[in-house]
Amino acid sequence: MPKSTPALKTKNLIKKLQDDLESAPRYLDGTISKGIAGSKGVEPIPRFAVAPSELVVANGTNAYIVVGKDRPGSVLSGFGGRGDSGAGTLDMVAGRMSHNPAQVNDNGEYIQANPDFKIDASRIYVSQKTNIDENFDLVRGKVGNSRARAGIGIKSDAVRVIGREGIKLVTGTDIKNSTGEKVVSVSGIDLIAGNEDSNLQPLVLSNNVNESLIKLTNFVNDLAGIVHSAILYQIKYNTEIQSHTHISPFFGISTAPSDQLIPAGTEVVKKHTTKTNLSIVKFRTNLKFHIQTYYSVSGKKYINSSFNNTN
Repeated sequence: MPKSTPALKTKNLIKKLQDDLESAPRYLDGTISKGIAGSKGVEPIPRFAVAPSELVVANGTNAYIVVGKDRPGSVLSGFGGRGDSGAGTLDMVAGRMSHNPAQVNDNGEYIQANPDFKIDASRIYVSQKTNIDENFDLVRGKVGNSRARAGIGIKSDAVRVIGREGIKLVTGTDIKNSTGEKVVSVSGIDLIAGNEDSNLQPLVLSNNVNESLIKLTNFVNDLAGIVHSAILYQIKYNTEIQSHTHISPFFGISTAPSDQLIPAGTEVVKKHTTKTNLSIVKFRTNLKFHIQTYYSVSGKKYINSSFNNTN
């Protein structure tokens, strides 16, 4: 009977451990190194290149809590790398080097792994002073990039924020930021898909949009009524024209105007002047106010958010 497939691929392990495993009967029959029921298994875990100021909490599962200074890469990176004070940082990482972790390189030499915000599997990065957008390679958006400020970044394949009783995304709560500088303006919230901000647009305010569309519909309905009345006036006048007659005892001599058309035409002119024209003026005035209220940035009920954007 052929032996079962070993439970672990030994590539990227140190040579001695690889040799010991591959010669062990329990490895060959697949009963060792599986890590069943939460027990420790044997897997290639990169050595973390620890900086002098860092305290590392790890337990052999490729998950780390690193307490130190701002460091998005090598020990020379970030504000910790250049020696700044006030850059205390908590870096929580699960899955360093992500899908291809290794203890050694092709020459059998130990790998010293630095933080890698691009390929590490999951990370929560909490820093007193950092360039959080640059660390995670994020576009500016409308909010812009934060530099030398306190920041928190969360990255993984799938991120879920769950609130049993609601979730709030809130900006502009304090008068000073983490550096003690006064916050002079309120920053909004950018919802950016694909890390692409070339077509970032303001979110609409649904209540204002709904009210705007209802009023615009009413204006169009009013215009339809104005046009309908004008048509009725004209039909009445046209009817009189169609039915009027001229009687003259002399050939080739112009007759007097029709006593039917004169009052009918006068009535049409009167109604167009006193009703149709005034209604159109009122309609156009309403449209101008409507545009100013809902579609101008300075409008009282501007339909776009002044702060929040999405693509």
